[in-house]
Formats: sequence, structure tokens, C-alpha cells
Amino acid sequence: MGWAEAKWTVDSILQKLGQPPNNMRAFTAYAVSKTSIGLKFLEPADSYADGNLICSVGGVMVRMSTDHYPANTADGELVVDNTELGKYESDAFIVEGLTEGVEYFFSAFPYSSQGVYNLSSDNANRTTGVPADGETVTVTIEVDDRSAFNGVTVTCVDETDATATQTANLTATNNVAKFTVPIGDTYHIEYGVEDGYSKPSNTESRVSVAGASTSYTATYFYFTATIDVTYPAGAVLTCTCDGTVYTAPTSTGSYQFKVHKVGAWVIKAVDGDESESATVTITSDGQSESVELSFVKIYGISRDVTSTSPAWARTEMAVGMTATASVGTSAGASDFDNCMPWSGIKRETLSTGDVMVKIPKFYFKRYKEGNVEHIKIADKKKDGFTLHPLFNHGGVESECAYVGAYKTSSNNKSVTGASPQVSQTRATMRSNAKNKGAGWSLIDIAALSAIQMLILVEFATNNVQSAIGRGYCDGNSASLKTGSCDAIANLTGKPSGTDGKIDVVWRGIEGFWGNVWEWVDGVNFNAGKYYVCNDQSKYADDTATNYEELSFTGATNWSSSYITQEGLDTGDNPHVMLPAAAGSGSESTYQCDGCWSSTGWRVFRHGGAWCDGSIDGLFTAALDAASSGASTYTGSRLLYIPS
Repeated sequence: MGWAEAKWTVDSILQKLGQPPNNMRAFTAYAVSKTSIGLKFLEPADSYADGNLICSVGGVMVRMSTDHYPANTADGELVVDNTELGKYESDAFIVEGLTEGVEYFFSAFPYSSQGVYNLSSDNANRTTGVPADGETVTVTIEVDDRSAFNGVTVTCVDETDATATQTANLTATNNVAKFTVPIGDTYHIEYGVEDGYSKPSNTESRVSVAGASTSYTATYFYFTATIDVTYPAGAVLTCTCDGTVYTAPTSTGSYQFKVHKVGAWVIKAVDGDESESATVTITSDGQSESVELSFVKIYGISRDVTSTSPAWARTEMAVGMTATASVGTSAGASDFDNCMPWSGIKRETLSTGDVMVKIPKFYFKRYKEGNVEHIKIADKKKDGFTLHPLFNHGGVESECAYVGAYKTSSNNKSVTGASPQVSQTRATMRSNAKNKGAGWSLIDIAALSAIQMLILVEFATNNVQSAIGRGYCDGNSASLKTGSCDAIANLTGKPSGTDGKIDVVWRGIEGFWGNVWEWVDGVNFNAGKYYVCNDQSKYADDTATNYEELSFTGATNWSSSYITQEGLDTGDNPHVMLPAAAGSGSESTYQCDGCWSSTGWRVFRHGGAWCDGSIDGLFTAALDAASSGASTYTGSRLLYIPS
């Protein structure tokens, strides 16, 4: 007889004689209720030897006892004899009619299809369980000062089955509640509110365990703090902390909330699509705080453009506000220091080493009613207002822009203590700026307009030479190095010395008028017509291609003429402020600044130079230089738009 034949003979004999199954693959018991236990089990797999079946599992018998593990198929009480293999692997077999609190011992006896049982006492074949009710939850409240405490409702929220949610009314003396949560349900405790007292935080979610006991204790503290809120009239005002929500009963624009616990309280005003919120941190009883909410803050000015007076009237939230510039060691002051966007205008040194002035984005509105021109600046998006083009170059919005703190120096940087780079064409300086990397360019008409608007609204006059300083402009023989204004308080004003012989700075931007002219990009001029572009990738000289023609015009024969009116485009460029009329003004009337112009294609310079005197200023415009022009009187300023 060969080996294979002998093996087959032995396997056949073993199968006929009866090979018991292996131990159970799974066998567990757990409480279902106070009178029942659930059993989950998985029978052994069939047994093989050298690829031959030696035991086919036929089923399993489960028996139980209250004092020992049944030792054989006749010991204890039969629970189930299951032949549908795998039936109770996921869905439990429920043993009913048991006694609460009694431990039951279960033994599993798997058997083969020939009826041979596995009688092993291995732990895989044994388990125990104790019938029990759901989890017992005890909730106790404590009250530190009972004088004003009436009572609260405590809720045991059943997240699995809402119909099983339970409540109890507790007082300072009747302060304990007991709940029973069905086994396996997820629940949490919610504490009610009592006016004048802090509300405890609700508990975390928990899954009920059969027979378990859980206790929660929470304290109500007698606690009152106040939060005075000023907000837009007509809005719905709420005050929220950890699920506690108070709503102002009126919408008058002023309300005092009384809150009763420590924490971060979120104050929110909502009116239609507009909303604004602030967080107030309360830490102690008796604390008093105040908060002001504003959907949009608008600062405006208005002026009759036919008036010779350069003064503007303040409107909207600018009414009553003032601003004065610093002179030497005497510090000025501006009510706009705490108002966006002015409060966000700061000097920063970028990774390139350039000292730049960051200007946060803002929205504007510029228009005329009859002869009265209005300029309004909003710190946030507002219907009827437009994001200023400085923050929307080429259709790409940015949160801020960076303007050079100084005139550009010979190393193509904005740094202190350097001589301005001059004697280069606008095209050359444009190329140099762009070579610094993505987002870099010369200052352009959008940036110029933004700065003009911000200065006008802050100081409410066209005569910035009088309000801030003449700049380095009177009878000087050469340009001035940068940085002479670095020590000026608030970086707005002028150093000590003779006005006109010293430089000037506004919020960190030094020499914006005087010293040397600055090329301004995005503007071309021809035959009295202005063409503007706001896409830095398309800036070019002597062309109207990719540029928009403005609705107003200038003249071609201005020569050291004082500007009497800035134009207002009726198209897509109302931000642009360029001369529309000149001739009969002076250094103290109308725009207070001068202009030059000529025929043919011309490029734009701004601000004036070291020897131009009172004609220099915020609006000074030279439209008489050819694109090939370059002089010792003309430099540039950098602009960086972050992506």
C-alpha cells in the first residue's frame, strides 16, 4: 500500500470514528435588560489535515448554570442548540426570564456532523453575564447663594431615542434627580437657566452601559456681569456663550446684556445680509464691559468744486473728526488712527529688504450732485461702493498693497539713507521694478488715487502743503537723500527746519510731493485725452491699446498752471483724479497744486521737484514729458501687490 492510499485510509477512519470540532471562534454574553442576556457566538470552522476534511461542524449546544460552567451536554440548562452556523455572530440570541443581578455561566459545546462534541473547558468556550437594567444617572445641583434661586429643569437627553428623554425640576433643596438610560443609548445632561445665576455647561455625550452608575454634580453661581452694546439700529442683537443665548428685546441701537457666567460671550448684530460680531471675555462677578458693532464704517467729505476754497466738509462718520501733522518733536494727532483703513497703514520691511508701506483694502464712492463732489471711504464691502482699483489690478483682488516708503534708490530698492535714482525713462524704471519679481511695478494711477483719497478724507483739504508740509521744494539745488523723516512722530508731518527746505511724510510714505518727480504708470496722455489702464501686465507708453479713455479731458498748453478742477470720469474709473481745468488758481485756492502739459503722446509724472516751490503737492501733475524723456528731476516709487 502506497503513502497516499494509506493516508486516505487513516483520514477516512478518523472521520468515521468521529473527530471533535475546534474551539469556538467567538463567544460573549452581555446584559440586555434586568431579565435577559444576549449571546453572540461564532462556531468553529471545519477541520482539515493535509487538505483532507476530517471534521465537518454541525452546530453548537449552549448550556448555562448559576453556579458553575456546565461540564458536558447533560450538565446545567439547555440554552440553545443551533445548527444554522454563523446565525448569531452579529445578531444576538436573547436568553429571557433571568433574574436581575445573578451571574450566569455559559458553556458552548460545538459538535461535528457525526455528532462528536468538543467538551473542552477552554476559555474560548466559556463566558458569563449578569442581567441588569440600563445605566443609572444621578444628577446633583448645588447653589452657592440660594437667595434668588427658584429652580431649574434638568434634562437627560436621549440622543438615540428622543421618546426616552427625561426631565426633572430641581430646587436648591430638592436638588437630586435620578434617570435610567436604556442600554446602548447615547445621552447627555442639559442644565436649565435661572436668571441671575451662571448656567453649568452641558455634559459630553456618553453611551449607556448596562448596570453602570454615573453621577454628575454642577454648581449654579450667583453671578451677574454686564455688557453694554452699541450697534446699528434696526439689527437683531444676540449674546451667546456655550449654548446660552440672550436676544435684545428692542433694536434701538443700544442695549445692556446681563450675563451670569464666566466665558467668551459672542455679541452679534444681524440685519438682512449684513452681520458683525465681537467677543467679550467675562471673568468675574460684577464685571462691566462695552462693545461697539458696526456693519460698515463710512468716512466722507464733500466740496463745491466751483468754490475757490480748498476745504472739504466732513460727512458720515468723519463729522467732528480732526487730524494734525507732526512738526519736529511736536507730535500731531489724528482721530483716524483708530479707524480702518488708516489704522492699518504701516511700514513693513519685506523679504527683499525694501521698506514699504502697507495699505489695507478699502471701498470707495466718488460722485457729484450738481457742483458738489463727494468722496466716501468704507472699511468694508457696501452696496453702492466699489473696491478701490488699487486692490483689484487686472481683475485679481488683493487684501492689501505695498507702496514704497521712499523714492526708489539706485539699487532698485526702497530704503533709507539713499539718493533717489533719476535720469531714467519711465519704461526703464518700469522694467527695473518688474525685474524684482511677481507683483512688483512702478507706482500707478490706482495707487496714486488711493493715497490721494486717504489724505483728503483725513485732512479735509486740498492744501496738503499747508496741512502737512510744503515738502522739499523751495529753491533747493539738488535732490535729498531718503530717511530724513524717519523720526517724525506718527510718521506724518515734517522735521524741524525751514518749511520747503525739509522733506515731508504721510503715514510712512516719505516725499510724496517735492524732492524729485515720480513716474506714474497706467496713464498715457495725447491731445488732451487721458488713457488709463489697471492691468500691470499691459502697461506701455505712447498707446491707447489696452487702455480706457476717460470721459473728461485736459489741455495741451498748461505751463506751471494751478489746477482749478480735478476731473471725474463717468465711466469705469471714477477714482482717477487728474487735471480737468487750470489757470486761474493759486497755491491756496482750488486744488492748490500745479500742472504742465503738451501735445503728442506724453507720460505722467507726479508731485514736483526740489525747486518747484508752492506748485508742488498732492495733485501736481506733469503731462509734458515724452516717453523718451529722462532727467535729474525725475525718479520713481515702487509698488508691490501680493498674490
